[in-house]
Amino acid sequence: MSEKSYSAGKPTGYHMRESRVMRTIRAGGVARVLKLNTNDAKIAEIFAMAQPDAIWLCSEHCSGSFETMEHQIRAAKIHDVDAFVRVSRGSYSDYIRPLEMDATGLIVPHVMNIADATNVRDMTKFSPVGRRPVDGGNNDALYTRVPFLEYLETANSDRCVLHQIEDPEVMDDLDEIAALEGVDGLFFGPGDMSVAMGIPGQLDNPEIVKMRELVAKTARKHNKVAATVSDPTNVASYAGMGYNFLNIGADVLAVTQYADKMLAAFDGL
Repeated sequence: MSEKSYSAGKPTGYHMRESRVMRTIRAGGVARVLKLNTNDAKIAEIFAMAQPDAIWLCSEHCSGSFETMEHQIRAAKIHDVDAFVRVSRGSYSDYIRPLEMDATGLIVPHVMNIADATNVRDMTKFSPVGRRPVDGGNNDALYTRVPFLEYLETANSDRCVLHQIEDPEVMDDLDEIAALEGVDGLFFGPGDMSVAMGIPGQLDNPEIVKMRELVAKTARKHNKVAATVSDPTNVASYAGMGYNFLNIGADVLAVTQYADKMLAAFDGL
């Protein structure tokens, strides 16, 4: 995009949308998050109407296109709800496209060490923090209406990139990763961690508990977001541990449980 086509520093009256998650966390609260495995914008809006701080979309494991994800992000924004996207571990385009569709956060899976975290930082943060490529002609910058310098600054400060901690070897670099400028938070993934450690599904195993506590402690030590998955039985204890970004539940769980409950009415006929 040419420099002349962009409102390079000129006041326009347009600004990037504020992140609800970051607003909640900066006020000392715990961000509440619902996960979607389906690709329907209607489900995204139904979840957004419940007023979580964010919905969590996924391109690591799920089949939606960038176009369907864009509609889901837009559906959430109607109700002032953020969208966080777990990205594929691909090229820089896989990271920045969700941000340019106006997702307010990324979840980057399987960050393995400080070199990996630095590479992710460089792809997701603009200079002088990183080396993210710039366009500014998409949803997040209101199609060039947000002044250029304001866009760069807000994208760095009010868009949250969470690095997933879900492999044993990354624990050696945990403190260094949390201290890195441009790493906005750590997201502890107990499921993959348990599989990698040879104790699949044992999410309350003492070794997993120890790691869960250390991730929260380390993130908060460096004033970064501490994120993980939860359920109604452990929300309070995880918040007490220091977690301030908690996913609870998913659309596929809700639909599966509803279907089973409805069909159970026919049992015994």
